Amino acid sequence: MTTSVNSAFEAHYIKHARLALQREAGEAPPASPKHPSELKSVPLFLSAQNLVHPSEPPISALLYGGFLEHLGRCIYGGIVDDYRNPSPAQLLIKQDDGTAHAKGRLGWRKDVKEILASDGELEVPMMRWPGGNFVSNYHWQDGIGPIADRPKTIELAWLSDDPNIFGTDEYVEYCQGLGAEPYICLNMGSGTLEEALAWVEYCNGTSNSKYAKLRKQNTGREEPHNVKYWGLGNENYGPWQVGNMSATEYTMKAKSWAHALRLVDPTIKLVSCGHNGATAWDREVLATMVGYVDLHSIHFYSMVYHERSPPGFLYEKNVFGPAIVELYIDVCQSLIHLANNERALLDIPPREVKIAFDEWNVWDKAKGNADNGLEQWYDFTDMLGFVGWLNVFVRKHKEVGLANLAQAVNVIAPLMTTKDGVVRQTTFYPLKLFSKYMKNGRLMATPAQPDTYIGPTFPVTIQTLKLQPAYIDLVAIVVDTTDGISIRVCVLNRHPTADWKADFRLDAFDLDHVEIHEMYSDDLEAVNTFHSPDTVVPAVSKVEGEDWKGTHTVRKHSWSFFLFNGKSTS
Repeated sequence: MTTSVNSAFEAHYIKHARLALQREAGEAPPASPKHPSELKSVPLFLSAQNLVHPSEPPISALLYGGFLEHLGRCIYGGIVDDYRNPSPAQLLIKQDDGTAHAKGRLGWRKDVKEILASDGELEVPMMRWPGGNFVSNYHWQDGIGPIADRPKTIELAWLSDDPNIFGTDEYVEYCQGLGAEPYICLNMGSGTLEEALAWVEYCNGTSNSKYAKLRKQNTGREEPHNVKYWGLGNENYGPWQVGNMSATEYTMKAKSWAHALRLVDPTIKLVSCGHNGATAWDREVLATMVGYVDLHSIHFYSMVYHERSPPGFLYEKNVFGPAIVELYIDVCQSLIHLANNERALLDIPPREVKIAFDEWNVWDKAKGNADNGLEQWYDFTDMLGFVGWLNVFVRKHKEVGLANLAQAVNVIAPLMTTKDGVVRQTTFYPLKLFSKYMKNGRLMATPAQPDTYIGPTFPVTIQTLKLQPAYIDLVAIVVDTTDGISIRVCVLNRHPTADWKADFRLDAFDLDHVEIHEMYSDDLEAVNTFHSPDTVVPAVSKVEGEDWKGTHTVRKHSWSFFLFNGKSTS
C-alpha cells in the first residue's frame, strides 16, 4: 500500500498530461462535464450461448480476495481482539486454549469472522498478508514461538510499533478458520533470501529439517501450513518503500529468489512485483520474470491523490475512475504477450502468467489517511465507484487470476468495528453480491452502450486517451444451477441526473423469477455509521416469471443487480 507517491514524478506526470490534453488536434477538452439530458435505451439481448470466452474456465472466486496488513486497526481490533481496548468475551472466539503454543493468543472477533468466512456473507476465498508496505521491514521470525518471548518491533512503513502477537502461525490458522487460501508476501526490502527460504520451509516443509521442526514445535502439529501463493516483494519500485530499487535491480534479485524458492518447494505459485501494469517497470520486470512466476502483481487505488488534479467534479472522478483500470489490465496483458513472444523467437515455450491485482480500492486520502489509521467512511458515491471496479474484474477475468481488496477490516475497508460491534459500509453490499453470485459462471456478451462520458476525470489519462467510459456500465454472466441456469446482470448507472430504461431480451430462456437488488440515495454523501448502520442498504424485490414485463428503470446515480433464474429452452 502506497504511503506517499514520489511528488516529483507526480508533478511531472500531471504537467505532461495537461500538455498532452492541450495538444489534442486543437481541441481543448471539456473543462466541465457535458452530460446528455437523457440516456438511450439499447435492448440487452442476452443468450446463454453467446459467451465472450466460451473455452475459458469459469470466473474464479479468487477475484474477491481480501488483504490484511499490520496497519491501523486491521489486525488488532479488526480480525482479532484489540489488546489495548479488549472486546467483551461473548464477541470473541477464544484462541488461548491452555496449550503452550496457544498461550497469549488473542481471540478472533466472532462477528468479523462470521462475515469474512467462506460460508459467511463475503465468502472471502483468499487473504494476502502481512503487507503491503509493512512487509518490507517485517522479519517473520519475530512473530513465531511463545508470544511472551516475541519482541515488540518498530515498523517503518507506518511508523508505529508491532507487538508481534499475530504472526505466521496465527495468520495461517485464521485463514483455515475462514476457509481462505493464504497468500504471503515476502520481504524483499530489508529481508534476505536466506530468510525467505526459511519462511517457505517453515510453512511447507514436511521433513525433519530445521524450520519444519520449528513449525511442528510451535504449532503442536505435524501438518504443514501448505502456503501456495508467495509474493516477491511489495511495491519495490516506490521511494516510500524500504529497500526501494530499480527495475533492473529488482529483476536480478527476484529471478534468483524465484529459482531458490522453488528448490525448497516446487509446487508454490510465485507473484512478481509490478506497478500498475502499464509502466516501464512492468515492461522490464515482465520481460524476464515471465519465465519464473505464475502471476504479476499490480496495484491501483482510484481517487487517491485526486486533489492533485484540477479541482471539482468529485462525483465524475469517482464513478468514472475505474475506466483506467481496464486499460492498465489490457496493457499489462500485452506486456505478458510481448515477453512470451520474445521467448518464442528464442524457441522457448511461452509461460502462462496471470495478473494478480492484489491491492485495489476506492481510496480518498482526504477521508482516510495515516492520521486516522486510513479509516475511510465510504459514502454513496464511493460505492458507485467501487461497483465500477467489480465490473472490470468480471469483464477481465480471463486476464486477472486473482484480486485482493485492500483491506478487509477498518483500513479503507467494507467493515468497521468498535470493541462492541461491526458496521457494514456502503461498499460492503456490492462486494457481498459479487462474491456470492458473480463467480463460477461464464461471461456473457452484452451490447455496447452509446452514451459515453467525455468530461474531467481522475486520473486525467482517461480524458487524455479519450477512453470515454459509458454512463451505463454493465456486465452479465450465466451460471449453471441445480434447477437450471441463472443469468446475473449488474447495471451501474453513472449518470448524475438521468434514469435509464433497461430492456432485457432473454433468448431461449424460460424465466421462473427475477430477484432485483437496488442501491439508490438522493444524498450522494450518505454513509452508514454505528449510530445509523442502515442508511444505505439495498432494496430487494422479487418478480415471478409470469409477471415480468422485460423492462426495469435503473435510476440516476444508482446500481441494480438482477438475478434471472430459470431454465434454458435451447
